[in-house]
Amino acid sequence: MGSADVRRLAILGSTGSIGTSTLAVVQAHPERLAIVALAAGRNLELFRQQCERFRPAYVSVAEAGDAGWLRSSLNYAPAIHFGTEGLLACALQSEADTLVAAVVGAAGLASTEAALRAGHRVCVANKEALVVGGELMHLALQAGGGELLPVDSEHAALHQLMAGRSPQLVREVRITASGGPFRDWSLERIQAATVVEALNHPTWKMGPKITIDSATLMNKGLEVIEASVLFGLRPEQIQVTLHPQSQVHAMVGFHDGTYQLQVCANDMKLPIQYALLYPERLDGPVPTYDWNQARTWTFGPPDLERFPCLALAYAALRVGGTAPAILNAANEEAVAAFLAGRIGFWGIQACVAQTLDAVPSEPARDLAQVMDSDSRARSRAREWLDRHIT
Repeated sequence: MGSADVRRLAILGSTGSIGTSTLAVVQAHPERLAIVALAAGRNLELFRQQCERFRPAYVSVAEAGDAGWLRSSLNYAPAIHFGTEGLLACALQSEADTLVAAVVGAAGLASTEAALRAGHRVCVANKEALVVGGELMHLALQAGGGELLPVDSEHAALHQLMAGRSPQLVREVRITASGGPFRDWSLERIQAATVVEALNHPTWKMGPKITIDSATLMNKGLEVIEASVLFGLRPEQIQVTLHPQSQVHAMVGFHDGTYQLQVCANDMKLPIQYALLYPERLDGPVPTYDWNQARTWTFGPPDLERFPCLALAYAALRVGGTAPAILNAANEEAVAAFLAGRIGFWGIQACVAQTLDAVPSEPARDLAQVMDSDSRARSRAREWLDRHIT
């Protein structure tokens, strides 16, 4: 197999859960996947180990001081960058044809947009790129002629089920939610939930922010917005179904009343490999699903009274423009305040609802204007939080 058949990757966020899983997939397919560039934040020792193992020619860290430490610590001499410019440098390396966008937060927006404009395949695990800048990402995709493939398990499932179908051919899609740690709790108990209780997810081991989003179901609300962006679906075409077993990741319902379901083990290496190697299907990095094992699946609707953040996300999607950016910014501020013990659990949805009401949405024109809406939403959310410290 010649070198032309090798996908050459730049991974932004290589020390996070998506980044480390991506590198595991690369190790499983060394004849098809190669590392050109890696970028990471603060986990410098793990990043040093990754650089020694994969020998990327280009690397990026958060700060200039980190770059100096890395330069003195490595046994080889890659080009070392830092900060936002470093992310862009890694994303736009001419040797790379595929970007894995796994940087958390708005920091990944500019590099994701730039890679799409450059015509790269972008495997996006950065929710903000699609929730905050979805319309801009579509413009960049059209301008560059590249590809945008989702890494989220639910959206990778929908990508397989939609199979290029027009949204008009689909009656509805359903993405599944585990329901988080509070799916069976009463409203009163949820309102009084502690940080420790909210971080105790029954299915997935994730970072603290996304674990809290799972507890509020905001994570699923953000995924509803992503699904609309990725597949051109109207809000009413996207439904959420609670499925605690996390084995069915998405469903597509057709006008004749039939459904197709996508099923696989709940391991992120599967959607990552799908995005990297699409349309090929190679041996997976996870054991094959065992249909001879007896199991029970359950499904049910979400309760929007107990999980109002999901309803807020639908509201932002219907308004459109910068409303999803406002939603995301307010949620990030509120979740950080909850994790720091400044507000109670129920304060998260109250802060987001107030910010959505207070900050007007505008048509999304460019990245600077979207980030201005993000900044104004954060300021308003912080004002609310300062008034409601518990």
